[in-house]
Order: sequence, then C-alpha cells, then structure tokens
Amino acid sequence: MSSVRAGPTREEHEIDATTQPEAQIATDSRETTTRYSAWIAPIAGVGSVLVCLVLQAAISRLRVPFPTYAGTAVAATVGAVVVGVLVWIAARESRARSAVATLAVPGLLAALVTLWLGMLLQGTRYYLGGISIDQSFRTQALARYAATWSLADMNYLGLPSYYPAGWFWLGGRAADLAGVPAWEFYKIWAILTLAVAAWAAFAAWRLVVTPGRAVLVATATAVVGLGVSSAEPYAWLLVAPMPPIAVIVWHAIRADETRLRGLALAATGVYLGVAAMTYSLHAGFFGVYVVLAALIPTRGRPGRHLVPRITRAAVVVVIGLVLALVVWAPFVVAALAGGVPRSDAQRYLPYDGAVWTFPMLQPSSIGAMCLVGLIGIVLGWTVHERLARPLAVLVLLVYAWFALTLPALLVGQTTLAFRLSPVVELVLVCAGVLTAVEAVLFARTRWPALGGRLLALGGLLAVVVLAACAQGALSADDDTVKEAYSDPYPSTGAPAVGAFDPSRSDSWAPQLVGAVQQGSGRPASDLVVLGGPTQFYVDAPFHGFQQSTPHYANPLAHYEQRNDAVRQWSRASDPSDLLRRLDASPWPAPRAFLFSRGPGGSLTTNIVHDVFPQYPNVSSETVSFPGRLFDSPAFERRDIGPWTVVVRR
Repeated sequence: MSSVRAGPTREEHEIDATTQPEAQIATDSRETTTRYSAWIAPIAGVGSVLVCLVLQAAISRLRVPFPTYAGTAVAATVGAVVVGVLVWIAARESRARSAVATLAVPGLLAALVTLWLGMLLQGTRYYLGGISIDQSFRTQALARYAATWSLADMNYLGLPSYYPAGWFWLGGRAADLAGVPAWEFYKIWAILTLAVAAWAAFAAWRLVVTPGRAVLVATATAVVGLGVSSAEPYAWLLVAPMPPIAVIVWHAIRADETRLRGLALAATGVYLGVAAMTYSLHAGFFGVYVVLAALIPTRGRPGRHLVPRITRAAVVVVIGLVLALVVWAPFVVAALAGGVPRSDAQRYLPYDGAVWTFPMLQPSSIGAMCLVGLIGIVLGWTVHERLARPLAVLVLLVYAWFALTLPALLVGQTTLAFRLSPVVELVLVCAGVLTAVEAVLFARTRWPALGGRLLALGGLLAVVVLAACAQGALSADDDTVKEAYSDPYPSTGAPAVGAFDPSRSDSWAPQLVGAVQQGSGRPASDLVVLGGPTQFYVDAPFHGFQQSTPHYANPLAHYEQRNDAVRQWSRASDPSDLLRRLDASPWPAPRAFLFSRGPGGSLTTNIVHDVFPQYPNVSSETVSFPGRLFDSPAFERRDIGPWTVVVRR
C-alpha cells in the first residue's frame, strides 16, 4: 500500500532517505522534498486560494433557478474532467514531480471542491444548512469576530470565548476587511477552507509518499471531505492532513536516527496547537495519538528505549499547549479566578455516536475504497509497516474513542466519538488508494507484457471511482442544501427562493433589529437581549442573555442559573419590582426583550434545558411575563409581526 520500501535498518520504524530512496518523510535523495517545502508549497497554497475565490465569484454570477439539477450536471461533468487531469498527472512520477504539476495540483483540487459546493449553492448566500441548528451558533460566532478583535464569547457579554475561536476569528476578521456581512461571508470562508484543506493534505502527503501517489491521495481526500465533513469545514481543515502528519510524527518519535527530526516534531507541535485553537476534540484526539506513538513498545527492545521517545512526544505536546494559549488563555484565566461549572458540550449522544462506524461495509464506491484500504493496512503491517502501522493506530484510536463512550456515560458525559468518524473513513480511503496503486504495480511486474494496458485500466478505474465518490458526496436533494435556500436572510427576511413569509417568526429579523436599535439608542455590541431568532444576532452584534441551547453555552455563563433568573423576573409584582430584579442581576441584564404574544395579554419567551441522555437532548419551557410588568415609562413597547419588542429606556 505504500511507496515507502522496507530497508535494512535495525529499528523497524526508522526512516532514512539515504537507504529509502522513495521515502520523503525527512528528505529525498534528489532533494525534491526540500525544494518543494521551501518555495513551491506556499505558492501552491496561495494559488489554491485564488482559484477558489475566482471560481466562487464566477459561479455567483450565474442565475440558475432552484430547485434544479442543472448545477449538479455542471459540477459532475467539469468535476470528472478535473479528476481526469489529476489522475493523468499522477500516472507518471516524472510528470507529477515537476514544478508545474506541483503548482497546478492544489489549484485543481480547489477547483474540484469549489465546483461542487459552489454550483449546489450558487443561488443562495448561505452555506450548507443555512442558519438552522448547528449553523446558528457557527454563524453567530463568525459574526461576533467580524464586530470585534477580542476573543469574546460569541453570545455572552463580558465573557471570554469558550468555543475554540481560531477559525471563526480569522473568518470574522476577513469578513470585516472585505466589507461583507459575516453571515454571507460564512459561505465564502467555508468553501475556501475546504479548498485549503485539500492543499494541506497534498502538501503533507508529498512529504510521505512519491509525488504521483500524493496527487491521488489528495484527490481522494478532497472528494471524501465533500461528503463527510463539509458541514464542519474547520474540522476538515485538521482531519484532511491528519493521516500523513500521523505518519511523520510516528517516525519522528520512534526512529533511532532520522534526518530533520527536530523540524518534524516542531511542525507537528504547531499542527497540534492549531488544532487546539480550532477544534478541541481533534486536538485532544491527536495529542493522545502522539503519546501512544511514544508509549507503544517495540518488540525485542528494552524498556529504556521509551525514554527518548517520551521526550520527543513531550516536545510536540508542549509546543501544542503553548500555541493553544493564544486562544485559550483568556478563558483559562477567567476559569481559574472564578471556577468552572460543568460544561454540557459533551452531553450529546445521537445514533451515530451510540454505534460504531464501519465505512468499509457501505455499499458504495467510498465503502469499496475503505475495504481495500483495510485489507492493505492489515496485509501491510509487516511488509509496508512504515505507513500501515501509524495509520492502523490512528484508526484503532478512533474505535477506542467509541469504546470509551460507555464509561463516559456512567459519569453523565460522552466522548463525541461520532465527530471522529471522518478520520476512519479518510484513513481507510487513503490506504485504499495506496493499496490499489501497489496492486497495479505488482500486476505490471507479474505480467510485463500487459504493463501499458494495466496502467491505462488503473487510471480509468481511478477516474471513475473518484468521480463517482464526488457525485455521491452531496446532492441538491440534501436537507442542508434545501435549508440554504429556504432560511430567511437576516438582512431582508426573505429566503433565496421565494418571498417574505410573515408566518415565519424568523423572517422578521430586520424589523426587530431596527426596533431595538431605535428604542435603545445604544450600539448593538453593548446591548444584551433576551429572546429572538438567530438572524437577529447575526445581522447586528447583539449579545444574548441566554444561548439558544446549553450545549453551545459558555460554562462561565451559568446557564441554568440564568434560566432561574428569567423565571424570577417573570414573577415580579409590578414594573418597579421587575426593574429592581433586573438591576440586581449578577450578569449584564437584558435591556431589550423579544417576546412572543401569549393568551390574556401575556408575553412569552422560551428557555431550554439539558435532558441528556434523552434524544433530542434538550427540552423547551415557556416562561410567561404578565404584560402589565412593562406598563411603565421605563419601557418602550412595540408589536412587530408575531413579536413584541420591549426596550428599556
């Protein structure tokens, strides 16, 4: 399954290019890896960004009605051509190794990703999922950092960020620089992230296998990402290069002698730190992998050989922890000062998290590739151990994460193992590609007279399988695509398809924003609001008194105590009593309320409770405020559609 040949070294995990001429983990005998890393990789990365942005701009000018399969037809045809070009480049190592090809491949990968997502979403300014469910807090986070440079919480006033802010902060700052509303920029930023992830995967694999194989594996990575992780582009940015980085750090930690060990350890530490800034689950997972790389013993060697390995692993972890503080330091300081209540972030167990993932059994082209990859890893354990073993450990660690769900449940938590399922699928697909390449090379050696025809057959199969995988990744019929077209825009209240619908409460966000800003006379960034749709909080940088669900909430916010406070306010005897209670709040109290209208002139708002391990894991409670509590000159009241806006003067 690997281009890394078995060598005569004493340590089974050692990589040295002087004895491994095609291994490129440390260096290449032809010095192509050094040259690639030094100047081609950054230029290629910039090129992929430009290709993605230009394509997005061009696609946005199209006017294709929705619902339609026209966009799918364009993406399928042009995407197959792009895949064909990538396979043609990979078919000959001398061609794949050239500077022109190395510069072109990331651009082609970016085009492949952008074509599929761009064509499916060409008629909407939203990304997949619109602004529904998880996309609500993601969009709110990006909007927060478009309004401020500080690492503030996405929702609560005066609190540091708890959700890793790296990707959202960069996106928010870019949105502000571009002058594009954050909710609209999310689509641009997400597609760009998936394109950059494909480049990162190619760059990392280019250091591990031969250039031709790196092209094929990176293409497979881009295709897999469209299906398994397009909803979380910031997660895929970490997952896409994870398999080759796992191989690199495995050998950097375990080899007795290897070139550029320090650079490999430092680079992996940077990767771990970026992961901690972006997605803490993936950072913790990969940190455990690094520790395992040091602790798994080598058969026949004394225990003392683990000491230098542990030291090397510690270097990686320390670098990662130091970099993590760039984002996490404000929260850590606040938590140490006030104590950390329980977080509900891991109290979520959908069906995908309760059962183990077995992508190799899927009746699909991806499933077939995963099955081939599994066979390749098992058969390559001793023959191609330099790739098979670190990849096997990565897969087994994911299954260990699933197994840990059971003891986690006993203490009222989960491991969120389903979020790591893309790692299993990606590793097996990559292994499947490398195994298929080895099979073709073996057949050419076994039957030399058929060499050319076998190579042509292998290339044809590669194009067909990869193009089929891309076609099966996303569809215009997917709910996430439909939501992108049906959710109302924060700026107009109308969706991408159709007109303003007054029966939808979330269609009234523009009017709600105008009423609150006019009534309060304060900047939105200084104002705390209770209630309202997500669109309200992304159109202007208001702070919510309460997050939409406890599982997205900052633990420093004391979610249930805030719920209790809302109940207490509703029980006030008169407007003066309500004002006293608001002023006595230990947290910044709302100065604006977005209520629904209830029976008997009451005004209602919903509060949410964690009910884990039930599924869904939340329940809603309606809290009713007597309308008379706001009959005071201290409040300004206005009815807008199904909402009643109350602003404290």
